[in-house]
Amino acid sequence: MSISKPILPALLITLLSTTAFAAVNGPVKSITLSSGGLAEIVRTADVGKEAEITIDVPLDQIDDVLKSLIVRDDKGAVKNLSLSGPNPLEETFRTLPFKPTDLTSMPKLLDAIKGTQVTAGDKQGVVLGVTAIDGEKEPKSWQLSLLMSGGEIAMLPIPGTKIEILDETVKAKLQTAMSVIAKGNTDGARTVTIKLGGETSRQVDLSYVVPAPIWKTSYRLVTGADGNVRLQAWAVFENASGEDWKDVNITLSSGKPVTLRQALFQRFMKNRTEVAVDTSAVQFHRAGSDVGGALRSQGAAKAEAFLPAPAPIMEAADSSNFAMAGVAEAANATEGDVTSTFALPGVYDVKNGETVSLPIIDKGVKAEMVSLYRQDRGSEHPVAAALIENDSGISLPQGILTVYDGKAGYVGDAQIKGLPTGEKQAITYAIDQKVSITTDSKQAQTVVSVKVVDGMIHAKSTLQEATDYAISAPTDAERTVLVEVPRRNGWTFSAPDAVDPTSTDYRVKTKLGAGEKKVIKTKLESVIDEVYALAEANAQDILRWGTAADPETKEKLEELAQARKDQNNAQVKLDMLDQEYQRVSETQARSRQNLQALREGDHRTRFEKQLVELENRLQEIESARAEQRTVIDDYNKKVESIIRMF
Repeated sequence: MSISKPILPALLITLLSTTAFAAVNGPVKSITLSSGGLAEIVRTADVGKEAEITIDVPLDQIDDVLKSLIVRDDKGAVKNLSLSGPNPLEETFRTLPFKPTDLTSMPKLLDAIKGTQVTAGDKQGVVLGVTAIDGEKEPKSWQLSLLMSGGEIAMLPIPGTKIEILDETVKAKLQTAMSVIAKGNTDGARTVTIKLGGETSRQVDLSYVVPAPIWKTSYRLVTGADGNVRLQAWAVFENASGEDWKDVNITLSSGKPVTLRQALFQRFMKNRTEVAVDTSAVQFHRAGSDVGGALRSQGAAKAEAFLPAPAPIMEAADSSNFAMAGVAEAANATEGDVTSTFALPGVYDVKNGETVSLPIIDKGVKAEMVSLYRQDRGSEHPVAAALIENDSGISLPQGILTVYDGKAGYVGDAQIKGLPTGEKQAITYAIDQKVSITTDSKQAQTVVSVKVVDGMIHAKSTLQEATDYAISAPTDAERTVLVEVPRRNGWTFSAPDAVDPTSTDYRVKTKLGAGEKKVIKTKLESVIDEVYALAEANAQDILRWGTAADPETKEKLEELAQARKDQNNAQVKLDMLDQEYQRVSETQARSRQNLQALREGDHRTRFEKQLVELENRLQEIESARAEQRTVIDDYNKKVESIIRMF
């Protein structure tokens, strides 16, 4: 490579010329590589009046050229664009009297051109056909049947006879077929012809967009003093176009464009409804009959803005202990509405298949080195991070980042997830094992107001989650610790040292001296509105609501809570009686089974006495159950009465 750079796969194009039309081969003039996996290729050509430019385009890029090709010509106009169809072999043989397989042997060809005038050896006539002869000992052979001018029929052996086709039309069709077949064997491209109108000789540009490898970004960050770091961005891209680039202008475009493709070079036929042919007999009308018919039918149906760049970004942070080389000439960067572009300075020579990496940004940016902690990471140690503020004036594309300490050298790797201009991002690159953080969280719910309407209680409560972060700094250095707390919808956050939050996290920042210990207190709070039916509320909730009620409502709620407790206790007692009744009934059933198996005697008498005792106990329990149901009914009425008092 001679100080140049490669691009994504462009299409292999040759601009051909004739004496009256275009000039010499049009070279690649410029390339814009998009992070969307496409490349905009611009080629230039010198043309004359009524020019015609031909381009050889690989088959797999025809669709993209048909989709995106434009002609930049301010002194002329585009007339049309044309090229051979997607299946020239099939299209050619559709109108020929023979198939491609007929050209594989003389017998097949002669049999396919029956009625054609030929000369066979010393005889001349019309081909009637070819007959295969299978011999038991001799190899298979063929005989040509020839109708001669006098009416005689001659049989000639094949092979062994020289055949000449006399029909000029058939000869021309054979030559056409063989030409198409020969081209089809190496058919990997189409020649696109573009016709231009114009009155003067001039230079025109052709621009089109084709698939290309995604260009990548890698960063180097060197920590410095006074809250600055030096950030250097390198672009990595490839020339996978199938041809060398020479003296090419290269621009890199970052962003997330919508990229589409469509099979414009394929042929699609619209399905039509097929109407059945009427083959029914003609009906004659009989008196009293209703003659009708039906017609049935069946059918189916189918069916980037690349900007130039002005001023370069070129500043370096103080990093005297780590002398990273500067950039000879940085890229010209432009911030667009939806993309950032980096126009590389000068022109480049890049061989096909070559990979190139070069710096595009060298900038001193504001940064703060912090220890970043998140409780959900599950570690007592925070991660070392650089809190970068992108004040470069250009949005930084996503990419991998290598971090160097200004004194110690390499310290870790990180990733920039795309950093718009003016925004901040924490770049984490290592575990800070010298800092330890432990947490203690407590949750509480407090009722702040209640209101009872139509037997429904409306309670407003606050949910609180308080977390203490106990931080221990290293004994040999000071630290700035940044604690991130994930945002929650509907919650408010408070902390003494809170700083500007991000879209996903609240943040608390504190500084610690060497060996210092500190506790950060944070609180998340949410207000919830709850509505319950008093008839279904338990005593515990009723008493909790009473703590926030006015004196009159509180007194009623306490009375209701006591009635609910009595009601619940009475129900518990009834449940115990039900369980006892079930156990006695099961014992009684077993005693009856045992009694049936015994004869007269002491054992039988004992079981008979036991049955009497069990029956008496069941009666006692049932009596107690009835009384308890009455008690429960009274409590139910009392609860309903109290609820009606609200």
